Amino acid sequence: MTTRPVPTSLADIVAGLELRQPKVVTRELLEDVAQEVGSKLPSKVLAERLVRSGWLLPLRLQNAWEFAPGAHAGRYGWNDPWIELRALLLHQPNAPVAIAFESSLWELGHTTHQPTKPVLAHRPKWHAPRVIDARSISFDWKLPAVIIRGLPVWQEATSLVAAANRPAAQGDWGNADDWLSETFRSATPEDVVKEATGRGFSTLARLGYMAEWAGSNDVADLIDNLLPQRRDVTYFGPRQSKGRWINRWRLYDAMLPQR
Repeated sequence: MTTRPVPTSLADIVAGLELRQPKVVTRELLEDVAQEVGSKLPSKVLAERLVRSGWLLPLRLQNAWEFAPGAHAGRYGWNDPWIELRALLLHQPNAPVAIAFESSLWELGHTTHQPTKPVLAHRPKWHAPRVIDARSISFDWKLPAVIIRGLPVWQEATSLVAAANRPAAQGDWGNADDWLSETFRSATPEDVVKEATGRGFSTLARLGYMAEWAGSNDVADLIDNLLPQRRDVTYFGPRQSKGRWINRWRLYDAMLPQR
C-alpha cells in the first residue's frame, strides 16, 4: 500500500473530491471545490500540487485529470478504458460520438468477450481527438444513443445495422453465437427497420440474413419486404473468399460461424 501525503493546503480540497468521487477532474471542478471549502489557491496551482502528491493523474486531454481516491490505496486510477472520452465529454458535452460496434455490445451486456480495443463511432466530417485511445469509425446513426455509466452508447438496433453496413468494422464475428441472437432479442423490430431504412441494398441483405441466422424471423421477414424481388449478389466478408451461398438473400457468407 502506498501512502500519499495530504498537505494542509490541500486537505479540504482532497476531502471535497472524496465526497464527490469524480472519475475525471476538470479545472472548473477544482474551482468549484475550492470555492466551497474557501481555498484561495488558483486552480492551476491546486492541480499541480494534487498531481505531485498523487491525488490527480495526468490525462492526455488538457485541463483534465483522473482522480485517484483514497480507496485506491495509491496513485492508481479507475482502470476505465473510456477515461479520456469522459474528459472529452466534460469539455465538449455535445461531441457527436458514441461507444459503438463490439464495445456497445459489451456495455449493453450482450457479450461475454470484452473488446481488446475500445471502439468509438463519430459522425461523418467530425474527427475524434487522438487523445482517445480507441478505434474510431465514422458512421451516421439515426436512433439516439443511450447513456450508460455516464457515456453515450449505441442502442441494439444501431449496433446490428452498423454491423451489417460495416461488417469489417465489427469485431468478434467468430463469437457471434455469444452476442448476435441476444442483441436481436433485445432490439425492437421497429427500431431495426427505422435504423436500416435507406441504408442500401447490401446492408439490408446482410441484416436480413443476420436476423434469420439469429432466429429473429420476424425481423428477417420485415427486412425481406424492404428488398426488391430482383436482387444482386451481396458479399458478407471478403469477396475473394466467397463463403457459403445463402439463396434467400443471394449472399455469400464468410463471416458468421457455420451451424
